[in-house]
Amino acid sequence: MISELSNEKQRTLALSLLALCLVLVVGLIITPIMNSATTDDEAIEDLKFTLRRYQKIVAGKDQIGQQTNIIRARQKQDGYFINRETPALASADLQQLIKKVVVDAGGQLISTQVVSNKGQEQFKTSIKVRLSGSTQSLLNILYGIETATPLLIIDKLMIKSTGTRRNRRTGKRGPSGQINVNFDVHGYMWSKRT
Repeated sequence: MISELSNEKQRTLALSLLALCLVLVVGLIITPIMNSATTDDEAIEDLKFTLRRYQKIVAGKDQIGQQTNIIRARQKQDGYFINRETPALASADLQQLIKKVVVDAGGQLISTQVVSNKGQEQFKTSIKVRLSGSTQSLLNILYGIETATPLLIIDKLMIKSTGTRRNRRTGKRGPSGQINVNFDVHGYMWSKRT
């Protein structure tokens, strides 16, 4: 069948087949290789950008470390933490501070009890406080605790009236003016890792 074609048509057919083979080679082999190279170049540029960003971070590491040390020193100076090494000493300091605040405010400290913080924050120290006094003394006590240094947190506040008293002139019962108060106080110990 090809032998029946003229020489010129055979040449045209041969050139057409050659062109078709070249188009197939370019389309199936060279183009995917070029696309792959372009994708690889983009990935390399992304990795170079990420590397430069990480290098800037590492270059600023010393400065960040210095700033962190300055902040730690300032926090230690400000006295926001209980500066003791063991929870027992920190709890004792916390109990003494609460006793002073209660007595200064005109309240009567009934008891303080150290709360175990097992399974909780390692540098937290807590005590339960029971006291009695007037509402004004309670106000002064809460204010004294909230504004004290080291920073203290009051939790689980429960206030109960102590009952009534008889008025001597009228003989009627009225509020006694005394209240019983229970609450927890939390403070945090200073740590070199803080």
